[in-house]
Amino acid sequence: MADKDRTSELSMEEYFNEGLADQTEPNNPFEITEQETTRHRRKANRSSGEKRGSRLKKLLILLLIIAVLVLALVIFLLIRQRRNDGQRYAKKLAGKIGSSLQAAEKEAKVNLNSESAYPTLNHLFASYQAITESSRSCRIQGVKLPQWAIFCNTSADDLSNVTYYNYKVLEKNVFGTERKSYLDPNLIQPNSTTDAVEEAIGLIPYKIQYLQGKTELREYRYCYEDKESGDVAAYVITAVWDESGQLSTISDSRKNYIGTLLASPET
Repeated sequence: MADKDRTSELSMEEYFNEGLADQTEPNNPFEITEQETTRHRRKANRSSGEKRGSRLKKLLILLLIIAVLVLALVIFLLIRQRRNDGQRYAKKLAGKIGSSLQAAEKEAKVNLNSESAYPTLNHLFASYQAITESSRSCRIQGVKLPQWAIFCNTSADDLSNVTYYNYKVLEKNVFGTERKSYLDPNLIQPNSTTDAVEEAIGLIPYKIQYLQGKTELREYRYCYEDKESGDVAAYVITAVWDESGQLSTISDSRKNYIGTLLASPET
């Protein structure tokens, strides 16, 4: 009986040799079935795909942010360039001083006219030979003017000097940019560039005049409240640069605009 029981049982070696160990053992909670293995693989593949998708999404968002920043920078530079159209045109026209007006007009790619579209400018500047001005307007003390204007003068039919006026800078205050106190031009370092001077005084030029010999004159207007009198003090700073672009002279003068307005007209 015992021998029969032994022959009916398989030895451990026979168990593996018969390949029974490769099959799923019934009711074994510790053995992973083929179905569970497949499910784990699918889960791992899905998790890996989700990670790749997440990385791709982050990369696309980063590229989109970079593209928006680049576009914003381009728009900013274009707007900044448009704001300086008048000054840019004046400099190009000045590059043709000594040449004909036609040559200067072609170089700067502007249309020069014999008179302004604004009667006030025609009255104030009666002696100029040609003008080009902004298509946009501003108001200074109720008077309508172009945001900027460029006046050209000639000598023997050739361009002799170019004067640029930035009227927009006076729209907020005809006396000039408001400052807290007096700006001493004597504190400006000699031989400074235009950028260095304007950074030091914190002002935008109201007037730029380009002369023969590549000499450049700039005027700045500013005002502040005098602490002693309580009145507004208005000043004009005048600076001249030589042909090498170095500051040669700088000075200022106080202006009595109110006195001129309140003076009795001549009879």
